[in-house]
Amino acid sequence: MIVAACGAGASVLASCASAEPPAAARFETWCTPTDSGLSELSGLAWTGDTGYAIGDRGSDDRLAVLDRACEVTGWVDVGVETVDVEDMAVDSAGIVWLADTGDNDSDRESVTLIGVDVATDRRTSVTMRYPDGAHDVEAFALTPAGQPVLITKVSGGAAASIYSSDETIDTTTTSIDLVRSGTVSATAPDGSSRPITGAAVDADATMGALRTKKDLFVFEIADGDVPAAFSGAPARVVEGPDQPQGEAVAYTDAGELLLASEADGATELPPIVFAEPN
Repeated sequence: MIVAACGAGASVLASCASAEPPAAARFETWCTPTDSGLSELSGLAWTGDTGYAIGDRGSDDRLAVLDRACEVTGWVDVGVETVDVEDMAVDSAGIVWLADTGDNDSDRESVTLIGVDVATDRRTSVTMRYPDGAHDVEAFALTPAGQPVLITKVSGGAAASIYSSDETIDTTTTSIDLVRSGTVSATAPDGSSRPITGAAVDADATMGALRTKKDLFVFEIADGDVPAAFSGAPARVVEGPDQPQGEAVAYTDAGELLLASEADGATELPPIVFAEPN
């Protein structure tokens, strides 16, 4: 089973296969993006042979459609005013859900999911309300059943909070109330704890992943309970390669785990890489 992926660049992806926690990983180029519109890549999702990518605040007004060579085959206008899109996921119906959850000043008591139906050009906006005030969130995952999972971005070694809902998201949803459903503390191999910048769940909700700008944490999911899995100990921790600013993580339908990063000022976009653990 392919269980982890790590990358090294502006749009960097990777995947690792192992039965035991690896101490390190070997990275190989999978493909290299060339479109400068991906230099601020913050969110990534993949379904079949098609990928979707978006930048964060300031470049989150359009969605890139990618082929497996990481070539941009088209741009889709988000079509809804955004504050700060940070992550994304694709549901079983092929709707691309953008997590407009960034909140550096912690003043948003509700945030928004924007559903983009690329096939029909329709949009859905879903308001998500926190139960306990504002939170900055860069990590968002969607379970196969359509339940949203958000993980807060915190610094200084504090445990991140997990917010979720038993309500499912679809194109008829207008708002949901989130509940605090656990905490996660991502401790890297060197003992440090870094803010979580991305989240993903695989197609059958048996594996999940959280990432920081440096490390990847892979979790086994029991009975589809994603918040419980992220609240527990990871099955393995992979130290990632040197990335400019690692932001995104996504599973392919085949279970490959991909990582992506902003270019952070680089004039050339780094390659998307495939990682094999030692």
